[in-house]
Amino acid sequence: MRKLMVDLNKKKILLVRNDNVGDLICTTPAIEALRKKYPDNQIDIVVNSYNYSAIDKNPFVDKLYCYTKPKHKKGFFGKVKAALGKLAIIINIIKEKYDVVVVFRSDYSKSAELFSNITNARYKVGVKNLKGKDNFNIHIPVDNTKHEVEFCFDCLKEFGVNYDNENIFFYVPKEYVEKYVKYNNAILFHISSRRENNKYKNEKFIKIINSLALENILISAEPEDFLNAELIAKKTNAKFIKTSSLIDLAGLIKNVKLFVTLDGGAMHVAPALGVKTISISGETNMDKWYPWGYKDLVIQDSTKIANNIKNEDVSDIINKLMEII
Repeated sequence: MRKLMVDLNKKKILLVRNDNVGDLICTTPAIEALRKKYPDNQIDIVVNSYNYSAIDKNPFVDKLYCYTKPKHKKGFFGKVKAALGKLAIIINIIKEKYDVVVVFRSDYSKSAELFSNITNARYKVGVKNLKGKDNFNIHIPVDNTKHEVEFCFDCLKEFGVNYDNENIFFYVPKEYVEKYVKYNNAILFHISSRRENNKYKNEKFIKIINSLALENILISAEPEDFLNAELIAKKTNAKFIKTSSLIDLAGLIKNVKLFVTLDGGAMHVAPALGVKTISISGETNMDKWYPWGYKDLVIQDSTKIANNIKNEDVSDIINKLMEII
């Protein structure tokens, strides 16, 4: 017998995505589809100060609960303030009396389930805690050969929400886009990644850039890599653009015609802005985390070490793309 869909009409929905920027960006198509299915429902979301920019000004959610993780604050009083802020959000969530809570996390997270546990929601959606008990009553299977966008739709399948070509979303204020409009014919290399196996040496970036018979080549980086970006710029014809925030970087990305990046949040920002994205990848599972829409532009060595990728392989893909864009 075919299982009937759970109808959420007139029910309050709370979504939870309290991890990273890229993860939240990958959740935005499912959020849009949920709004299309239930246009009159109250749909709210819990995020944190670290990934807030990925949901800011999203037109498909009503209320944003944003808290700062105490571990992201320095000093005793900073941590106390963060803890009190989170407590205030918890109290407000309890008062709202949500009917449904969906935790968009493909790995079980105790901190994420907390926001489900504090409610008396009839439907609590999340992945099973493989190391112990959890209180979800709708468990979502995790298939790591699926993209995170697809996983998020799996979380909503019980409620009749299906993928219908919704795109990932990231809002960039107009002033940040206009700030970099003179670079609208450029290629941008983003040289930063947090994990060691996802990093790529300066020498290889230098060889790639110097092998390209192109002008208007730009470099961007996270603050910890500013010196590396300056060094690469000195040894090439590229220009280093020192952006001040992810939103500032997004304004730059929005203008360029090709984005070449290591793994990180920016890798998901670019496709959300409609910019072709080449990913130089390391140990990340790129079946699950490839730049949405650009799986064919992922470059990954069998060793899962980014620096083992030949610079010629990157140059070849860039040159082929430049012939058609």
